[in-house]
Amino acid sequence: MPKIYSYILSFITLITLSTCSSVLSVQSPLPVTAQEVAIAPPASEVPLPKVDYIFLPPAPELGKTEYARKDITEDFSLREKADIAVPDPKLLANDNSLVIDLALITEEDYAFPLPGAKVISPYAGRRRHHSGVDLKTCANDTIVAAFDGIVRIAKPYAAYGNVVVIRHYNGLETVYSHNSKNLVKVGERVKAGDPVGLTGRTGRATTEHLHFEVRINGQHFDPNKVFDLEKRKLHTTCLVATKTGRNIAVKAVDILPHQRAGEYQYSYVGIPVSDKNKKINL
Repeated sequence: MPKIYSYILSFITLITLSTCSSVLSVQSPLPVTAQEVAIAPPASEVPLPKVDYIFLPPAPELGKTEYARKDITEDFSLREKADIAVPDPKLLANDNSLVIDLALITEEDYAFPLPGAKVISPYAGRRRHHSGVDLKTCANDTIVAAFDGIVRIAKPYAAYGNVVVIRHYNGLETVYSHNSKNLVKVGERVKAGDPVGLTGRTGRATTEHLHFEVRINGQHFDPNKVFDLEKRKLHTTCLVATKTGRNIAVKAVDILPHQRAGEYQYSYVGIPVSDKNKKINL
C-alpha cells in the first residue's frame, strides 16, 4: 500500500508540473520583430466636429471663360451701313449661342444712354411691336454711347428719324433715334459716355425723347435685360443668346458664383487679374 501511494503521488506531481509549464508558455509570448507587429485599423466611424463649412467653387478653366470682347465685324459692308436690322457676318457665324457677361464690364466702361431720363414707353408695352424703350428728359439733351464701339449708321432712317447705331466690342448693338442732331459719323470709334446725338422728335415721334434699342446680331430684345432702367445701372447678369434659324432668343441669367468673388475679374485673354487692376478696356 505505501508503494501505491508513492506512485499516485508521483503521477499527480508530473501532471501538475506539465499544466504549469503550458500556462507559462501561453502567458509569455515569444519576442517578435517590428515588422511582425499587426497594426489595428482606425475606427470606421470617426465623429466630425460640428462646424459650418463654406464651399468655395473653383475658378473656371481658362478655356471655358467667356471673354468680354467678341469677334465682331469692324469693316462694314454697304448693307450694314444702310439697314438697322442686319446681322454681323462674324458674330454667331460658327456657333448657335453667345454669352455676354455684363459682370465683366466695369462702371468706367458703360454709361446710361440718357442720364437722368425716365421711361415714358416700355419695350413692347401698349404698342405690341415697340422695339425699344422711350426715354425722356428735355429737348436737345445729350445722348451718350452706352459702351465702347464703332458707329455703324448715322443718318435719317424712315420712322426712326435721325438715328445712330453703334456696334459694340462686347457683341451688342445699340440704337439711338429721333435725334434732333447726330454728333458722330459712320466708322467713328466711340467710348462709353461719349456724346452721339441730341434728343429730338425727328421721324415718327410726338415729343422730344430718345428711342433706345439693344440688339444682338440685328435682332432687338428688351433693354431692361441690360440696364435697370429705373436705377439707370447696368445689370450684373449674363445674357445668353440662342440662335434658331434666323431667330435669336435672349435670356438673362445669374452670373456664376466665382464671378461674384471680388478676387477675380477676367480680361479679354482670360487671365485673372487682382482687385487692384479690375478695369477692363472694351
